[in-house]
Amino acid sequence: MHAAATYSRPMPGRDADHHPPYVDPHAKEDERTYALFTHLVGLLSLADMTLLGLIGTIIMWRIKAKQSPFLDDHGREAVNFQLSLLIYTIGGAIVLGAFTLLTFFVGSIITIPAAVIGAIFVVVLRLVGGIRGAIFAARGQYYRYPMTLRLIPEPVE
Repeated sequence: MHAAATYSRPMPGRDADHHPPYVDPHAKEDERTYALFTHLVGLLSLADMTLLGLIGTIIMWRIKAKQSPFLDDHGREAVNFQLSLLIYTIGGAIVLGAFTLLTFFVGSIITIPAAVIGAIFVVVLRLVGGIRGAIFAARGQYYRYPMTLRLIPEPVE
């Protein structure tokens, strides 16, 4: 049984046009807490810009993925987000590096500020996304990160 089978919308007071977040009424307190930390472990990459956040997220997801659809969904989403940020970072570095080389380093006038802005963007996206994912998990709600490539698809039943 996947997460979609447990979705419900018990969030009164919100306009239906705003699509309130799906809630899993079966998510236990310990599952919500574990899902919360699955999102927060991605913030480890903020400390030293390594793969620690991605590795920690993958480990946490795989340990509990089969325990519940809620944990599987949150773990998969957190891993997809961390992978997306890694791809954006590497892709941006390649594009900016190629531009710098093609312009015989004259382009560094553009690429250095662009790299700084890109790094700030990724840091803010990681921070805001990780915290929002954790908040939704703590509430027993499902969450979809913005600007995320769905590289690891949901299982087909």
